[in-house]
Amino acid sequence: MAATSELIDFRRAFLWLLCGMLLPSVALVAFGVVAVANERAAVERRLENEYDARLGVLKDDVDARLQAAATSAARAVDSGGGSGPLAGGGGPLARPDAEADRLAAGRKPGDPLIVSVTSPEARGDPALVEPARRAAALPRNSHLFASSDSGGERKVYAVVHTASDRVIAAQIDLLAVAAEVPRLAAARFPKSERGVFRMLAPAAPPPPLATLRRLLEEVAPPSGRATVVARRPLGPPLDGFTLAAELSGDDPAATLAFRNRTWYIALLVLLYAGIGIGFGLTIREMRRAYKLSRLKTDFVANISHELRTPLTSVRLFAETLRQGRVQGAEQQECLDQLASEAQRLSGMVEKLLDWSRLESGRKMLKREPTDLRGLFDHVQEIFRAQQLGTTYQTELDPGLPEIAVDRDAMAQAVLNLLHNAVKYTGPDKRIRLRGRRGGDGTVAIEVADNGVGIRPYERKRIFERFYRADDLLSRHTEGTGLGLAIAKRIVEAHGGRIEVESQEGKGTTFRIELPPTA
Repeated sequence: MAATSELIDFRRAFLWLLCGMLLPSVALVAFGVVAVANERAAVERRLENEYDARLGVLKDDVDARLQAAATSAARAVDSGGGSGPLAGGGGPLARPDAEADRLAAGRKPGDPLIVSVTSPEARGDPALVEPARRAAALPRNSHLFASSDSGGERKVYAVVHTASDRVIAAQIDLLAVAAEVPRLAAARFPKSERGVFRMLAPAAPPPPLATLRRLLEEVAPPSGRATVVARRPLGPPLDGFTLAAELSGDDPAATLAFRNRTWYIALLVLLYAGIGIGFGLTIREMRRAYKLSRLKTDFVANISHELRTPLTSVRLFAETLRQGRVQGAEQQECLDQLASEAQRLSGMVEKLLDWSRLESGRKMLKREPTDLRGLFDHVQEIFRAQQLGTTYQTELDPGLPEIAVDRDAMAQAVLNLLHNAVKYTGPDKRIRLRGRRGGDGTVAIEVADNGVGIRPYERKRIFERFYRADDLLSRHTEGTGLGLAIAKRIVEAHGGRIEVESQEGKGTTFRIELPPTA
């Protein structure tokens, strides 16, 4: 009942441990999954905000560059001379000055963004009529921008009211503007910056603009495996066009997310590996603790039973002698029985003390070269003195080397095996103690009997402390469950090993293999 209660306590403790470790780990896993999923979005937002601000600065630089190109075109026209305004008092465009148009057309624009400079009338583009009217009403040295899609081609103009009171239309080269964007970005931002800045044509332009888009990509080609992280639309006269910031190479958000995901999975594997190892060790320790508790419970029950029998006999014989109920030979028999039962009690206590000394390491071994014949003689003397009411045969191969052992300790180990053979054989006892050569040059000591044998699943447990086979013969045989455990511990302390071979109903052989002194 106590063992069952302890098992329930162990299971309850294990369930609490399981909940206490798994629930936080599951919450941690859920949090990590959400964090990794949000990490890429957070990186993309950060990059977008960062590069959007830079595109805002670059957009201002592009606008300033267009302003500078318009001013340069006006200066080029003014420096060419000529007389008479293109826009006189008779109206915004009263009378064209052919000489001025000729001078303006023949003058170099003075800026790489300007394709050509002429009067608005000379362009023959209806989209310039209204911008030219508005420019004529502006103060001198003022300008405005206009765009036209006439003829299926996008054209951009700077309509300028020059200092010489002329109104001119300077056509701006879109390809030159696109080529100017990376240069402006390089001048504005550090050279180590991974970002690539480009001007993009409308996403879905009509066929003529599709050609322009291809030309823009030729002027400022996209970098391989580039990722657009931010876009900013341009205003007039470049409405429809977009400034784009690209990061060359792999997508940084994807790279960071992959790196974080890899680290997270690796740490998660380590976490669950640690939890698994911890659970395994905990289960093993709990099973050992439960098994030890059960063994102790069984030991208390066994030792109580074993001690009760001789104590009852001692009390009975002592009471008989005290009351004087027996005389002569019967009195001597009672005294012999008292001595025998006292010897049994002494043997049980001695086994417990031996195990305690072996467990605590207080049993010191005095190893010395020992001949196997001398060891067997010493074992036989002790066995005969114990008066177990049986004998055994001794077999010894010739020419065996000496072994380095503590003679008393090894004799105790062999005696424990002999006692085990005596207890678990029937009336027709055939017990043999053999000495022969073992494998790998070792010396083997064997104790064989013709007893009931040991069941296969018990062969590994019979060397455990306090363990006794659960069968009818064991229940009717005295013992503490320490004899074989003590024998195994003594043999291992000498650097040897102990093995068992058994067949049910045919007998058992215990084999001790010890290294020779050489």
